[in-house]
Amino acid sequence: MVSGPLFCDCGIMAKLPALTLIWALAACAPYPVPAETVDAHVHLPDAGLNKDDYARYYLRATITGDTDLPFTTSHSFQIPAPRDVWVAVYARTLSIWTDGPAGIHIVERRQEFPEFVHGGCEIVNVVADAHTGETLGSWCNVDDRESADGSPLRVPNFIPDGSPLRETP
Repeated sequence: MVSGPLFCDCGIMAKLPALTLIWALAACAPYPVPAETVDAHVHLPDAGLNKDDYARYYLRATITGDTDLPFTTSHSFQIPAPRDVWVAVYARTLSIWTDGPAGIHIVERRQEFPEFVHGGCEIVNVVADAHTGETLGSWCNVDDRESADGSPLRVPNFIPDGSPLRETP
């Protein structure tokens, strides 16, 4: 007579494939990349900008359009399904916008996310896919200054081909 646990119990054996599938799916679930990964690969709207000159605030969010962003855009867009993203706002350090240190600052709640109005490229807005780190779009704020000929200054932006942030009619 055998005593102790029975390893060939049919009830346990029947559950193993289901448990294996659950563990495999959990291992393949898309985990968000850290903000540091996004920051390392961010595509800024103008080649002359250096991210190391900015205090960079990152917040994880789910968006379906421009109205879900914690900052303004120069265009409108809608995405067909909610998208998990990192949103970031960069504020040039030692400016009227901030005297805080340059570098990454992770913000846990939207209420803590800084809001800036205008400022041109003293303020840069970024949206990146939370699972790949790919920059979906970045742009400077509106600049209230006028160019030498009196026309509004160009607002640099980067919206790559295929980005869900492309303008919708």
